[in-house]
Amino acid sequence: MLNLIVRAQTLGWQLKEKMKNEKGQTSSEYLVIAGIIVAIIIAIMAVFRTKLTEAITQLGDKISGETK
Repeated sequence: MLNLIVRAQTLGWQLKEKMKNEKGQTSSEYLVIAGIIVAIIIAIMAVFRTKLTEAITQLGDKISGETK
């Protein structure tokens, strides 16, 4: 029984040390999330390409004082 308790404590300490040494993992997770967000933005821009072009053109015309 004592052997089982010692093994459980050792496993707990090992897991605690592994969790403590995860310095780069958080940065990697943020990078993956940022990549997914960029992919979604690019997909949205591809789907609504003509509408975005029209909206930007209209905005430019309004800023420069030209109206259609």
